[in-house]
Amino acid sequence: MKIVIAGAREVGTHLAKLLSGDNMDVILIDDDPDRISQLAFLNIMTLLGSPTSIATLREAEVNKADLFIAVTPVESVNIHACLLATNMGARRTVARIDNYELQKEDSTTFYRRIGVSSLIYPEYLGGQAIAGAIATPWARLSVEFCRGALLLLGVKVRAGAPIVGQKLMELGREHSKQYHVAAIKRGENLIIPSGADIVEAEDIVFFMTTPDQQNAVRLVCGKKEKDIRRVVFMGGRRMGVQASFCLPKNMDIVFVEEDRQRCEQLLELVKGCHVIQGNISDMEVFSELHLTRNDCFVALGDYSGTNVLSCLNAKKLGVGKTVAEIEDVGYITIADNLNIGSTVNKKLLTAASIYQMLLDADKTSAKVYSLVDAQVAELEAQPDSYITKDMIKNLRIDRDVTLGGMVRDGVGYTIGGDTQIQPGDHVVLVCRDEKIRQAEKLFLS
Repeated sequence: MKIVIAGAREVGTHLAKLLSGDNMDVILIDDDPDRISQLAFLNIMTLLGSPTSIATLREAEVNKADLFIAVTPVESVNIHACLLATNMGARRTVARIDNYELQKEDSTTFYRRIGVSSLIYPEYLGGQAIAGAIATPWARLSVEFCRGALLLLGVKVRAGAPIVGQKLMELGREHSKQYHVAAIKRGENLIIPSGADIVEAEDIVFFMTTPDQQNAVRLVCGKKEKDIRRVVFMGGRRMGVQASFCLPKNMDIVFVEEDRQRCEQLLELVKGCHVIQGNISDMEVFSELHLTRNDCFVALGDYSGTNVLSCLNAKKLGVGKTVAEIEDVGYITIADNLNIGSTVNKKLLTAASIYQMLLDADKTSAKVYSLVDAQVAELEAQPDSYITKDMIKNLRIDRDVTLGGMVRDGVGYTIGGDTQIQPGDHVVLVCRDEKIRQAEKLFLS
């Protein structure tokens, strides 16, 4: 498969690294020579040039491309590049956009007709992630798979939690039908665990479970239930607006925004919300908010470091849940090691959403989610695929791939060694970035 990516910033580079293995023909285009030179140490084909230059697209052989992806920071450039690529012969195109209106059905239909196959709006993806984090406030991460039949929960465990110090094989014997530990984040390292691994204090543990077993996960992690009644967004950015649309109608929504004109826009966009004009770094604003354990504080400032510090301040004031937008992927590990709750990075969410399209092309996937160094994918087992040949414990599956849960006939189950996957089952797995295509092959006929 030939894939051309326009834009060598974090989204484009992350995608290129994911796709460059497994006989994928990937070329990354950017018009900044410094960014191109910084990619020299990676095994990625690069091309210096503008994505809206016909000469550059010809040099990239876009006429042979199965997929053309435009993820530069400029919406108009992305749409223009996709239109050119389609007319030059690319089979499918994807454009990153910055306007929610373009995601409406009439707009997407129009753009498909003129040559843009799919539109990706990162702020919408980020808003969904924020709403998911608020829905399960005791967890760092909460993502639905298989139309809500399975949940991926990421929880930071502290000393004294029942799960700390236990071997996973012991947990599996007692709780295998309630949850499956699919991954562990320990400091900067992401572990795809085996039964011999032991959970340590300060680990972020990723559980695959079903909605009716969330409480079992909460109890084993030693977490208390929280009742979030008010959400305070520090910063009136579009991602906060999108998140507010996904939240329950009975929640109080408060925006703190410095720009007066944006304050007025927020009152129009989010009906019934409260808007306070103020600066995100002003401690007086914090005290005026009277934050409590029934509040969620979401930091959506322009800088990752500022958002992290704002969440730390909110925690000191007793807020029940905090969420920080982290633009710089390098900040995520730092933030994970601090007591700031959940983090959201729309670049990783965008990359995962686009990667999902590739798996969809093989009729195997419905959803992909990025965990910085790993991917979580929902794959459908095809007839005569390797994954259906025997019980899981008898199959040869890479050490860096773990099967967390499955859905059969609409019902979610965790997966153990004695589980045998059947054709048509939807399976959610976790694997390292470089193993995702190898894992996919297990599910193909």
